[in-house]
Amino acid sequence: MYDVLIQNGTLVDGTGAPCRKGDIAIKDGKIAAVGENLPGEAARVIDAAGKVVSPGFIDFHNHSDAGILLGLDAHNYLEQGVTTQVTGLCGTGAAPCYPGMVDENKVGLSQEECQKWDAICDSIPSFLDHVSQMELGANMAFFIPQGNIRGRVMGFDPSVPTEEQLEEMKALVREAMEAGCIGFTTGLVYAPSVYAGEEELVELAKVVGEYGGCYDSHIRGEGANVVEAVEEAIRVGEKAGIPVVISHVKVIGAENEGLSQEIIRVMEEANARGVKVRADQYPYLAGSAPFISCIPPKFHVDGDDKLTESLKDPKVRQAITHSVLHEREEFESHWVSAGFEGCLMVGCAKTPQYIGKTIAQIAKEEGKDPFDASYDLLIANDGVAQGIYFCQNESDMLRLLAHPYVMGGSDWSNFTSRHDPEQVGGAHPRGYSTFINRLALIRDHRLMTLEESIHRITGLPAEMSGIQGIGVLQEGARGDVCIFDYNELRAQSDYVHPFRPNLGLDYVLVGGKPAVEQGRYTGVKNGRVLRHSR
Repeated sequence: MYDVLIQNGTLVDGTGAPCRKGDIAIKDGKIAAVGENLPGEAARVIDAAGKVVSPGFIDFHNHSDAGILLGLDAHNYLEQGVTTQVTGLCGTGAAPCYPGMVDENKVGLSQEECQKWDAICDSIPSFLDHVSQMELGANMAFFIPQGNIRGRVMGFDPSVPTEEQLEEMKALVREAMEAGCIGFTTGLVYAPSVYAGEEELVELAKVVGEYGGCYDSHIRGEGANVVEAVEEAIRVGEKAGIPVVISHVKVIGAENEGLSQEIIRVMEEANARGVKVRADQYPYLAGSAPFISCIPPKFHVDGDDKLTESLKDPKVRQAITHSVLHEREEFESHWVSAGFEGCLMVGCAKTPQYIGKTIAQIAKEEGKDPFDASYDLLIANDGVAQGIYFCQNESDMLRLLAHPYVMGGSDWSNFTSRHDPEQVGGAHPRGYSTFINRLALIRDHRLMTLEESIHRITGLPAEMSGIQGIGVLQEGARGDVCIFDYNELRAQSDYVHPFRPNLGLDYVLVGGKPAVEQGRYTGVKNGRVLRHSR
């Protein structure tokens, strides 16, 4: 007897092959059979007539790795069809921890709880072993965050590493790859990741290459220098002989509209000469990042804690303001690319009155210069705050969305609790609706076929991860399945109401167990830690 039998659905199997009518049988957490009119009985039968049946979606750019230690259930991802979260992106992650590391997930924890957290996160193997014993809502796979590796060895020192320091970093990367990580990531606008030079990254990439992993980069710039930044990421992978993924690919700034064509040209040329280059993307015109990252990296060299304290000094404020305004070729701050009227606060626990307001609004209400309002907000929140920045172009977003190399990625994390759907502010809508919005945009703009669209968020990211048995509807694969009404898929969340539920998603199964029914999370935790297959 099967555990679950899904009947009469339109099967889109994740490979890009044409859809077909059929059934899916699941037993012991895996797909046992795929075909038409499958014989046999099942403990649970789901009639999927008129609905699409696909593999569970894979979020290739997720930041839930630290928050998972709080026991979060991933309901906001399951309710958009995501059954696997790929984490450790942008060069930042839970492990290995290092002095000066700011972790907003630890806000409100006792000293004893923080010490326990630090022990778990002392190394990537210790972190993965701990998470493997937890109950997880969704599956999780892990990249090595290069910023953590550099921070562990060098702190916030911007110097070129000595030979001994480089060997220590390589040893940490090797240890993490042997523990099952899928590759390594950089965040080349965030300290301390930003301080790494190209050749340093190549040396780490070569270690990853020994294990068949890939390089995923939040590149050094996404505005006027975006093409050069993409080229650097490709060079790292090409010199090391490993695949490359460009994180949350985008073009920032109205004056840079159209540069997506150049990004695509560079990626296609690299693939033509044998370098496997892909990208992930969230389908929104506003991005999000820690608010302190709007300050140029050269001011982060003593760590973010000391930077926050130094903001009390008028001379430091003056130097930062000057750099933001007059040294854009060195670093392009969102305070300029989005403008203060385009910087919306969505996370600042100690000043909740600011959530849902722009910095321009806060400055006007308090009679302050917007720079001073920003510095004061960071001080009040001990440097831990999150902003949304409106600075992208729709034409570039749609062009990249339509490209066959571009996968889906939310660039967000598990919600800490179930929120009122009508709550104003507090998150980016991509945290609830990235994959629903992506599918709806592709459908409404007729950018590609349904089969191609599903492949980009299932089979393709599975291939790039090097993890076997996910992303496809095939016998022996994990029983991670989505059932939805393609014509009715729609995201209701937006920047004002980021917690509004999605429409059109019926069921999500994780390892054969229904984690979502009629669009709502059931409370089932059947996810697993997935490790890289070599």
